[in-house]
Amino acid sequence: MLRVLFTLLFCCSLTSVCHAQTINWLTNDFAPYYILNGKYQGQGRDETIIKLLEDQLPHIKFNRVVVPASKLIQTLSDKTNDACVLSLYKNENRKQQMVFTQESSTVGLSPSVALHKKLANALSLKNDAEVSLYDLLQEKKLTLGVSLSRSYGEAIDSIINSTPDVDIVIRPTRDSLASLTYMLNLKRIDILLGYPSEHFYLAKSMNFQDNLTQRPLTEAPALSYGFIGCTKTEQGIKNIALLNKHLKVIKQTDAYINALSKWLPEHLKPLLKTRMN
Repeated sequence: MLRVLFTLLFCCSLTSVCHAQTINWLTNDFAPYYILNGKYQGQGRDETIIKLLEDQLPHIKFNRVVVPASKLIQTLSDKTNDACVLSLYKNENRKQQMVFTQESSTVGLSPSVALHKKLANALSLKNDAEVSLYDLLQEKKLTLGVSLSRSYGEAIDSIINSTPDVDIVIRPTRDSLASLTYMLNLKRIDILLGYPSEHFYLAKSMNFQDNLTQRPLTEAPALSYGFIGCTKTEQGIKNIALLNKHLKVIKQTDAYINALSKWLPEHLKPLLKTRMN
């Protein structure tokens, strides 16, 4: 009897059988988008935006299911489930497996480099100035830290993989960005590649924010967009239509803008607003 009950509860977590009006949201332990533990628990960017949608749809139950990041796309593509993910890159391959909103669900600044404030001053890199990753590596001969098997867009990936005689430190662990941030603070690497909100969250949570800063890259696009993706089923198509409609509503609110900029350093918040206008 207990085994049957457990199986039923597990199935209910990923299907709409147990509740006629349910949207299942796949989440994962990836700060600052989802913060599942610690001082800032529940204050992640993506989970905040899901809550804004939930407030718009009080007649629908929002069910959160935590899955490993490595299983996210696989779970979403499985048509025996009906689930959605808030902030996904939309490409042709994924369109074959799932359905997406036309409206973006998240907008963020593209990849940046984190570095010591003293190094930024020594290189005369102003707070609001973009820098060239190629120049930092090839001309300044700085040591770059990157996470293994992570893409940052065609232009930046090409610089990392094709520029001769560059000094790169790669970390393959699950918490690679945190490990590299620790190395950056100790000056074992000079610059660290990631996304602005990730850099800021890690520096703040590790109490390095007084030592580290970051700069946007000239080789990166102005903004990175994420979309809601849902399982490609009849219910998923209905969910996408509904969520697309309500994204248009919440994107006009201050709460939405605040969620996007919450985990940005103060000197980059105006840049996000300027690029979004």
